[in-house]
Formats: sequence, structure tokens, C-alpha cells
Amino acid sequence: MIPGPLDNSDSLQISRYLQEHMINRVGIDVWIRNDSGLIRTDRDTCTHCDDILSLSRQLVSLHPGLSLTKYDLDEHSDRADSANINLPPSVVLRGSGKSIKLSGMFSGAIFPTLLDLIGFLSQGTSPLADEDLTLIQSISEPIRIEAMVTPFDPFSPHMIRLLGALATESELIELEIIELAQYPILAKQRNITEIPTILINDKRFTGVWDLEPMVNQVHKVITGDSEPTIREKIMSVPYISEEEAIKRAREELARQQGNVGSNTGENTSPGGLIIPN
Repeated sequence: MIPGPLDNSDSLQISRYLQEHMINRVGIDVWIRNDSGLIRTDRDTCTHCDDILSLSRQLVSLHPGLSLTKYDLDEHSDRADSANINLPPSVVLRGSGKSIKLSGMFSGAIFPTLLDLIGFLSQGTSPLADEDLTLIQSISEPIRIEAMVTPFDPFSPHMIRLLGALATESELIELEIIELAQYPILAKQRNITEIPTILINDKRFTGVWDLEPMVNQVHKVITGDSEPTIREKIMSVPYISEEEAIKRAREELARQQGNVGSNTGENTSPGGLIIPN
């Protein structure tokens, strides 16, 4: 087996999942950057570039319909500019004539959504109901959506699947999903304090969405209506970086062990990989 973060049991479950959900080929473009090791204050270090490349190689080995292309952000700068790639690591999933861009490390509760998006693009459709598809088809102009998510909150998996379904069903939607825990400098630059945060043509909205209000908000942005769509509840959580999440996990472990303030010496993300059934 190709070495990586997936053990034999994980690989078997994922292989079965891909066999059940894939029909057509899906390409996986992986964009990384070999950072010099110098700490920069203007951009985030590509902490998980090697991890995402290793994970992608393992995924590709589990199904013949998957293929991998590796790019370096500096070596292929012209191509990166034309593809609007600026956050390493980034993964672009391509299938059925459509694409979805993912930036960051998709681990923890959002790892299964990566597999779902592969399935959507492979089939060229999503499991949405017919009335939902009619709603999506009412979008008549190109729209760009950015979603800021993390592996640590209960809302991000829902948002990734919802937006992935939108992008799969409409060629007019350009979607980028940013796993923001990896990018604390970017979060500060953009003043992101709540997760999930959605940008629709650069207009910012906070909190989780269901399909109908999301499509209504897209229509409002297209028509220049600045009023936010009314939602029953606007649910979100405070943004935390991976470093802060690790710190909190260590403190909680120490508290449970009755040794508050101790350092376990481990450097393990509280995310990990969660495999769908």
C-alpha cells in the first residue's frame, strides 16, 4: 500500500465508498509550495503540503477512475495565476466538465465531504431533490462563492456538501472552499471571526445556510440587492486556528488527567481522518 495517513482499514472503507459512488473519471490537481523555512508575516506557511500530497496519492491508488497531477505554486506560477490558485495546499477536483477548488487540509469531520464531492463530480449530479434542482437552475448569471470552514465545528460539513451540490449542478457557480484553520494570517487579513463565513461575489455572509435561502441570496447578489435573505437562525461558531485547537485539546486532556497546564509532548491535530460508512 502507498504510505500515507490512511491505514489498511481506512483504505478498505474508502475504496468501497468510491466503488459505490464513482461512475466517470475525476482528476485531482494538487498545488503545493516548498517553503524555505523562513517565517513570513504576510502569508501562511504551507504546513500540510506534504500531508495533502500523501493523502491524495493514497486516494488515487484506491480507484482506477482517479488521477493525480502535482503542481508547485512557484514553478508553475503562470498556470497558478490563470487558475486563480494562491493558497497552498490546494486541491482542484475535476469531473463531468466541472471543478471545485479546496484549499487547506481536509481532515476530521470534513474529510468525508471530500469523498462526497468526488462522488458528485464523478456522477455529474448530486443527491438533491427535483424541486431543489429546479431552484438551482434558476441561477442565470456567473457567480463566485468562497466558503470559509474548519474541521472543528458542526456546521462546516453541511455547508461543504450543500455548496458542492450547487457547484455540481450549475456550470455558472465557481466554488472555492477554504479550510481556514490552516491560514490564521489569512483569517486575520480578511477579519474572519466566525465560521462558516460565505462570500458571494465578495459580499460576506456569516453562518450556516440551507439551500433555498442560499439560492435566494445568490439571486439578490446578482441583481444588486444588498439586503440579506432572512434566515430562521444564523448559527456559527468562533473561528480558531489549528494551533489554537491543538492547544485547547492538550489543555482539555490535561484537565481530564487532573494535571492542568501539562504538555503531553504530542503534536497531533484534534482533527484526524473520519471515514464515512
